[in-house]
Amino acid sequence: MNKQLFDIVEPNINLKSSIMKTIEKAEMKKTIYKMVSGSVLSLVSIFAVVFYTINIFNDAQTSGLSEYLSLIVSDSALVMSYWQTYIMSIVESLPIVPITIVVASVWIFVWSMNSLVKVLKSTKNVFYKTN
Repeated sequence: MNKQLFDIVEPNINLKSSIMKTIEKAEMKKTIYKMVSGSVLSLVSIFAVVFYTINIFNDAQTSGLSEYLSLIVSDSALVMSYWQTYIMSIVESLPIVPITIVVASVWIFVWSMNSLVKVLKSTKNVFYKTN
């Protein structure tokens, strides 16, 4: 009776290869998902940078920022005498929200490209496994 408790049960011969194939498929699916999501995020952030940069220039034209900046060249003595008021006028006319969106989009682009490069470095382990 004790001998039956300690008998070794042999698993199916194809069990190990079946488990390994399932794990490899899951790793490949995860890698492809990371690559696609990183690429899409990079593209969206680039489009946001381009769109909001154009928006910054348009807002700068309508807010009079270009006139404030051209005052440095035309009348620098006046700018030096009233530099505090001049700086406050420039800050008030800056399109802060689009600038913030551009900076955030650039940060998202750099982060997504970094993660995409990491995934691409590890892809050789997933796609090109040697048996």
